[in-house]
Amino acid sequence: MHSQTTQVDSMNRRLIFKNLLGFSLGGPSFLSINYEHYFNHNWSIEAGIGSVIVISGVHVGTRYYLGNSKHTRRFAPYLGAAIGAASIIGYGDSGGVGGYGTMVAYVPLGIQHISKNGFAFSLEGAGMIFDNELFPMGAIRLFFPIERHKNSRSKAKRASKHNNPP
Repeated sequence: MHSQTTQVDSMNRRLIFKNLLGFSLGGPSFLSINYEHYFNHNWSIEAGIGSVIVISGVHVGTRYYLGNSKHTRRFAPYLGAAIGAASIIGYGDSGGVGGYGTMVAYVPLGIQHISKNGFAFSLEGAGMIFDNELFPMGAIRLFFPIERHKNSRSKAKRASKHNNPP
């Protein structure tokens, strides 16, 4: 058990847990379910769908996490950008669904903590353009790993052997 913990701690966790599923309170789709995939230790892409009371939305976006692959980082600041569409119930002239397909743009600045088990927690502040108006926004995000990257153990073993010769 100790060796597995050491292996995870010796690598950047975004290289081990590449696929996360979670939810967000706030953000471009308001109260949403999201999928995030890490391409490498810095870049990820996200897609989400959500709703809260009278607003529903979908979005896609990207995040850039600061740091490098050689240093383990439990906490990583990030900057992102997302675009999406939203609709508001009761917003139209008839009191029905209005603002259908209203563009949403979202630019977050936040910090993420990712545990040795792959659970990720983030806090972010953002500017959001919704219906051609700029609003302050933010989000609390909680993500869970879908799977561990298949080559992470062998990479971690090679790295530990390289750093600690027999």
